Amino acid sequence: MEYTVGVVLALGISGLATVVGLDRDRAFYPTLTIVIASYYDLFAVIGGSLHALMLESAGVVAFLLLSLIGFRFTLWWVVAALAAHGVFDWFHGHLIADPGVPSWWPMFCLTYDVVAAAYLSWLLGFSRVAARSNRVTEQVKEFSHRIRPYVQAEFLAAEECDGRGAFAGSFEHLERAHVLGQASTREHVRVHWQMLRWVGNFLARNFHK
Repeated sequence: MEYTVGVVLALGISGLATVVGLDRDRAFYPTLTIVIASYYDLFAVIGGSLHALMLESAGVVAFLLLSLIGFRFTLWWVVAALAAHGVFDWFHGHLIADPGVPSWWPMFCLTYDVVAAAYLSWLLGFSRVAARSNRVTEQVKEFSHRIRPYVQAEFLAAEECDGRGAFAGSFEHLERAHVLGQASTREHVRVHWQMLRWVGNFLARNFHK
């Protein structure tokens, strides 16, 4: 039961944070990690054990530092902190005798930490892919904008050749435009449209003869 509740809560809270936009603030997961780690101090106080409180506080400070490093530099440190806290949960009972810890807490917290770490790592990977995709899109748009005058110049040269009856030369200019515009979908389509028109005109002239 503890494992199931941990999975459901981790996915539910993380998913809700994404839907409403709470995790757009990079402080969300570092704060979550700090709160999760601090529960062991609370349990030591509930259990009335000063010795356990001192030992638990050392762990809290360690995860606090990891969370702050993640907040300042990269959230991948927070992923590591959450995953490490899950491992800590697994071994906690063998490391610290804390009478205030509920028997079900280590299993629940272990599951929550690991699932939350996996979810955050997915978010970070997804945002990186999205950012890379946006950069590529902007680069393509910029290239399309820069190459268009050169493609247009080849279209004008092709029209001039058509006017002189130099149909082979006209198609050569369209071929140059095709090479120039290959990396731009928009220019590529425009070139093929002009080539299709050239073929239509060529057939019309031959049929007329």
